[in-house]
Amino acid sequence: MFFSLLIAQNVEIKLFSKLFTTLFNKKIVYIYSEIQKYKKINDNSLKNVNDCKKADIVLGKSKNCTKKLHFLLDYYDYKKDQDAVGAFYWRKGRPQLRLRKKIIENYRLHITPEFKEFLE
Repeated sequence: MFFSLLIAQNVEIKLFSKLFTTLFNKKIVYIYSEIQKYKKINDNSLKNVNDCKKADIVLGKSKNCTKKLHFLLDYYDYKKDQDAVGAFYWRKGRPQLRLRKKIIENYRLHITPEFKEFLE
């Protein structure tokens, strides 16, 4: 059980790293999150910041950081929040990724062919 949770979290971090560095076209992307498990991300491409103003993107919902681009971790939050750039969540044990083309274009972010199938 613990091992499968560790693998699932590792998959998430690898996906976030690849996706966020692609979107922002940067080697290091600064993320802000109020979710405990994402506050300790240890990755070469993703760096946690404690101040929302220093972040490139907010991971998950945030009460304190509403004016930054955010990426959600729940399907229902994603459907409610039309300003979210995307979402990653698990459904029936399978990972799901969704990206909003309109938001990506509005913020002039980058997308590679490997992520185009997730645009809506």
